[in-house]
Amino acid sequence: MATTGEPGPAEAGALEDDEPTDEPDTDDELDSSPSSSGGSWLTGRTLVRMAIAGLALLAGMVLLVSYVQGPATPSDNSAAAGLARDMIDHHAQAVDMATIVQRRTQDDDIRYLTTDMALTQSSQMGQMQGWLNLWGLSIGRTGQPMQWMQGHEAEHELSGIASDDTHVDENGLMPGMATQKQVNELRSLPTKQADILFLQLMIKHHQGGVTMAQAALKLTDEPVVVNLCKTIVKGQQAEITLMQNMLSERGATP
Repeated sequence: MATTGEPGPAEAGALEDDEPTDEPDTDDELDSSPSSSGGSWLTGRTLVRMAIAGLALLAGMVLLVSYVQGPATPSDNSAAAGLARDMIDHHAQAVDMATIVQRRTQDDDIRYLTTDMALTQSSQMGQMQGWLNLWGLSIGRTGQPMQWMQGHEAEHELSGIASDDTHVDENGLMPGMATQKQVNELRSLPTKQADILFLQLMIKHHQGGVTMAQAALKLTDEPVVVNLCKTIVKGQQAEITLMQNMLSERGATP
C-alpha cells in the first residue's frame, strides 16, 4: 500500500516535542543573556543578589573586628586612670592605719570597724588594680597625685568641690591623708588614745576619699569607675556618721 509522505499521529507528536522553544526553563536562564562571545552577561537580579551577599559579608567583618578589638579603654592621662591610681594609694594608707589599730585595740566596736575597713578597702584596691591591668596601663603614676583633677575647675566641671581638694597639700598628700607622724602615733599611744586618734584621722581620710570619688563621677563615664565611686561615696559617708557618733560616745570630738 503506497504511503502519502505525511507523518502519522505518533511521528507528529515526536516532531512537536523536538521543536525548540523560546521560553526559559530555569531561573538561571532568566539571569543571563547570550553575549557576542558565547558567554553570558550578569543581569539585574544576579547583581542584586551579589550586592546583598557582599553587604552581609562586610557587616560580618565589622562585627568581628569590633569583637576582637573590644570597646575603647581609658587613656593613660584620663580621669578614670588617675582616680584608680590615686585611690589605690589613698586606700592603702587607710588599710595600714586600720590594721595597726585592729591589732592593738581592746575595744570590740573599734576592732569590728577596723577589720571591716581593711577588708573592704583592700578588695576595692584589687578592683582598681584589675582595671589598670585590663586597660594596659601601669599601676604606678608618672607624675604627682591629683593631676587628673586639675584644670577642670575653670570649666565648672568640679562645681561644689573646693579647689584645695583638687591638689596635694603642703606635705604632698592627697585630701584627708594622715602624715607619717600621725600614723606612727597610732602605734605608740596608749590604746584608748590610739582608738580616738584613729577615728579622728579616719573621718578626715574618708572625707578626702569621698571628695575624690565625687570628682571622678563628674569627670568620667567609665561604667566600672562610676559604680565603684558611687559605692565609695555611699559607704564612706555612712562610716563618717558612725565614727562621729563613736567619738561622741567616748567623750571626744572629730
